[in-house]
Amino acid sequence: MSPEAIEGLVADYGYGIVLVGTYFDHYGIPLFLVFGGIAASKDVLNVYGVLLCGFAGGWIADLFLYFLGHKTGLAYWMQFAWVRKMETALTTTHRMFQTRPALVVILGRFLFAVSKIIPPFAGMIHYDVRRYVLYSFVGNVLFSLAYTGASFYAGPFLLAALEDLEWSNVALTLGFVIALYWIAQRALDPSRRS
Repeated sequence: MSPEAIEGLVADYGYGIVLVGTYFDHYGIPLFLVFGGIAASKDVLNVYGVLLCGFAGGWIADLFLYFLGHKTGLAYWMQFAWVRKMETALTTTHRMFQTRPALVVILGRFLFAVSKIIPPFAGMIHYDVRRYVLYSFVGNVLFSLAYTGASFYAGPFLLAALEDLEWSNVALTLGFVIALYWIAQRALDPSRRS
């Protein structure tokens, strides 16, 4: 597939891809939002459209998870052993919702491993719906602004760096990451500790 064909697909379906991608992409770096910002830096997409789709996808996902947690409740989830093992973390999170709810919801959107846990937990403890919706709105606006803006302004530099990319550098980097993973697994293995 030629670069022109890919660019045409991004121009035709890019906003939908960003919307759906940010709906599901709460577990790591928001790649769809970043790629949307880079596409906007090349004038393939409109930066405001990417911002809106990135915000909408994240906010819809947060609200869905909140109401799912609200419907099921904490008692339902406590019947599972893997949830009961996290009782200390759940207690801490519940205490944080009582003392600093805005901080938990807004900044929690930026914490990759936590961003999918906070919305359903807020629903499970029946945190105030109006406040949650407001804090989630603010968190998703800031999240979309931060990642879209950073990728929009860094897009030309990233694209220029990718033009000079050599596959030998990619292979060395991948090998280095695999070696680090292997070393970390051996260091964290409880059977090796004395």
